[in-house]
Amino acid sequence: MPTFVARRERVLVLALAIFAGLRVLCFALAFPFFTNVDEYRHVDAVLKYSRGELPRPGPVAYEPETARLLGVVGSPEYHRDPVAPLRPEVPLPVWHSPREEAAERVARMEAYLRPRYSLEAGQPPVYYAAAGAWLAVGRAFGLRDAALLYWVRALSALGAVVLVFACWAVLRALYPERPFVYWGVALLVAVMPQDAAYYVTGDALSPLLGGVAFLLTVRLLAHPFAGNGAYLAAGLALAAALLGKYPNAALYASAGVVSVALARRGVAPGRLALLWAGALAPALAWFGRNAWLGVGVTGTAFKVERLGWTRKPLAEWLDHPIFSPAGAWVFARDLVTSFWRGEIAWQQRLLASAAADTVYRVVSFGGLAFAAAGILRGRGSGTARVAEIAAAAAVVAAVSLLGVLSLVFVFGGTVHPSPAYPYFSNGRLVGGVLVPLALLIVRGVEEAASFLPRWGEAVAWGVLALIAAVALVSEFALTTPVFASAYNAYHLP
Repeated sequence: MPTFVARRERVLVLALAIFAGLRVLCFALAFPFFTNVDEYRHVDAVLKYSRGELPRPGPVAYEPETARLLGVVGSPEYHRDPVAPLRPEVPLPVWHSPREEAAERVARMEAYLRPRYSLEAGQPPVYYAAAGAWLAVGRAFGLRDAALLYWVRALSALGAVVLVFACWAVLRALYPERPFVYWGVALLVAVMPQDAAYYVTGDALSPLLGGVAFLLTVRLLAHPFAGNGAYLAAGLALAAALLGKYPNAALYASAGVVSVALARRGVAPGRLALLWAGALAPALAWFGRNAWLGVGVTGTAFKVERLGWTRKPLAEWLDHPIFSPAGAWVFARDLVTSFWRGEIAWQQRLLASAAADTVYRVVSFGGLAFAAAGILRGRGSGTARVAEIAAAAAVVAAVSLLGVLSLVFVFGGTVHPSPAYPYFSNGRLVGGVLVPLALLIVRGVEEAASFLPRWGEAVAWGVLALIAAVALVSEFALTTPVFASAYNAYHLP
């Protein structure tokens, strides 16, 4: 490591973490409310939790404040077709409109929501409870309407700061002689352009919750005889990740790998029991509560019903196109690209770049392939290799989980997934494996560059810099029209 960097590591990583937070905040303020990814439904759940309510899954009405906010701060720009000549121009925001027009918009939203039910009321509680408490703090400061909603979005920016610093600190202990790994993972996490961090959604804190759970778990490999508190903390972090987003159950696979490795090193069974007690007890309590209420273990039965999905008989699972080469490619391709850049559409056009998506696929598939080769060749220390196996287990489990979900349902009434596109290829759903995936990609780059012994390190840093540049430049280029919106935070009165 260059002497300049070595002497100022903490200052530099703090600067990188702050950059990550400011980047997330910058885009969170640029996007008007409410994005096309059901943001108003998630806002409604946050409002419920902000009042201290634990919503019961089922036919729960929307909050009156949700309808008012839809009318007061909602932008039509996500769904408007800019090339249709008969469509009217985007109306002015309410704060620039006559009072009568504002009242009419609110009344229209109230009429729209009155016969409908909140579909996010039965979701796991961690994000909504945290965002609800954060909203209550903003309200205590006197924030309201758009300013209050942007305050809720800002929670993800704080999460980005914490996650970048945590990646550097924990991986530095696992790879003390390989700064490319711990700096590389921190950099990838800092520039990841996943847009779920920019709006109110249950996916917004998934990278933080899943990343902390993974990092606290693999940290035990470097400190196997740490106190009971370290094991319990790792277990509770796993439970928090699961109760933030159900697909984060994939991280339990990495915990299983770490547990086996620790048991072989002679760690007391009682400490491993603490890890799994912390990981399972809160989750079982939540699932038991849902079962007691008669809404199914996960509490999502009502949402599935309202979306028009039905269970597919087990005998028909093998008929799914995912078992064909073309179908498997569509699933993997779309999962990778949406994992990197998200699903926001602006004026009915997905914010995506074909060139950037190609880079994301090459980096992901190539990085995973070289990382797998490195693991199989047994390169690196035993502790680091186990951490990489744990990361691979989490990624494989996450992809497998979405694959199984694609098989389970006959989709109807939704566009993505749908009968014509029966794939759960939404990368935001498995955002909790961001850190494990970033670790594998960085290790894959390092492994590929090792075939160039003289220039390998420089090439590896160059590839990493190129990835970061593509992510940053493409994201800013794609969202240029969004920054000009009269409905976003930069144009509030």
